[in-house]
Amino acid sequence: MAGWLRSAHRRWPQIINVGLLIAGLGLGQGTIFVVQTVLVAAGEYELLAAFGTHYSFAVLGVILVDAGASITLARMVARFPAGQKPNKEVWRIFCETTTIRLLLAALVCAAIAIYALGFASEGFSRWYVALAVPGFLLWAVNPVGLLDGLRLSGISGITGSAAYVITAIGLAVATHRSPEVAGAILGGAFSIGYFVTVGAQWIVLIRKGWRPQFPRMTRAGLTKSLSDGGALLFQYAPGQINMRVQLLLSNLYLGAETTALVVYAKQIVTAANQIVLFVLRVEFPGLVERLAAPGTHSLRSLLGAQMMALYCAVILAVGITAAAIIAVTVPSFGLHRAAVIIAAFAPTIVFLSLSSMMTQAMAALGAYGVIAKALAISSAAGMLVSYALVSTLGAYSFVVGEIAFHLVGCGIVYRYLRRLS
Repeated sequence: MAGWLRSAHRRWPQIINVGLLIAGLGLGQGTIFVVQTVLVAAGEYELLAAFGTHYSFAVLGVILVDAGASITLARMVARFPAGQKPNKEVWRIFCETTTIRLLLAALVCAAIAIYALGFASEGFSRWYVALAVPGFLLWAVNPVGLLDGLRLSGISGITGSAAYVITAIGLAVATHRSPEVAGAILGGAFSIGYFVTVGAQWIVLIRKGWRPQFPRMTRAGLTKSLSDGGALLFQYAPGQINMRVQLLLSNLYLGAETTALVVYAKQIVTAANQIVLFVLRVEFPGLVERLAAPGTHSLRSLLGAQMMALYCAVILAVGITAAAIIAVTVPSFGLHRAAVIIAAFAPTIVFLSLSSMMTQAMAALGAYGVIAKALAISSAAGMLVSYALVSTLGAYSFVVGEIAFHLVGCGIVYRYLRRLS
């Protein structure tokens, strides 16, 4: 008992960060989930399908804009001497990283403008994408990586919930509105949410004594930021693209009602996945320090340092499956069909945790190219499996596709580890 208490005391800052990240998830995505639950029960499938598809692609844009900066900046700050104030070198790297993010934000906004003016045929789409543009530019200057490196990931999580809460409010307000008005409300809510989030994060950082400076950038630094960002995009983008392809396939082959149910089910599974990723995120600075020692690059060592995430994944998968099965046994329950799909998706939580543990270990080692290769190939495999099976398995083809995605990625990283050791 005494040993357990000492261990808990040492890990107390990590426990607080995980708690704050989960609180932010409950406050943010939890609010969206509550509103979606009400809309599913009310049969508002058209609005849910439109919102789910557009918001999903908007979040993909946010991930593309960040370009893995939350990892590269956290890794830099974690290796910075504890208690020392940031010097010009730290702010130079931050400015170089942010310059690349602003460039990517400009490209994302240009793509949105082309889509809105040349291809969008629905009023919802045109208004949503037009008013969501400022949100991408705002996210390009976020300091999440700095907060994570300072072991303040809980703060970045709780402030990040504002973007989701404001979107949830927008979704509630958009109900029973015309498509044009609903799109404008939700697109505007997206941008306002990220304005509040980024502003709150900078206030916290400045109060910690990290006042931004703007030293002269270097060509070598910009090139490195672009290279690292491009490689790290493949840590997040392939899985996100895989999810968006599933939504497009569902819309094309299965219709608005099934798509709305898939979006709803994925909301629950994604929330569980994020809890697992929160645990990994909090432990990332410590993982960087641990892997700096020689002889710590074996598969057993890499996974053993992150087993808490796997335990969380198993508990969440079992809990969600049990709750869904109970709901399935009550045919009169309004969410009966959604519960069946939720139960099918729940096992993917465990597979994602294993994949994320291995890719995070590669990120801690700075092996960004391996991550890019593994996730590019595995994402392609997952999308091909989903496409090949959607006509026969329907929504369940996406479950098989996700499992294939994660297993292929784990296999590629494992082969790299064998060569490394």
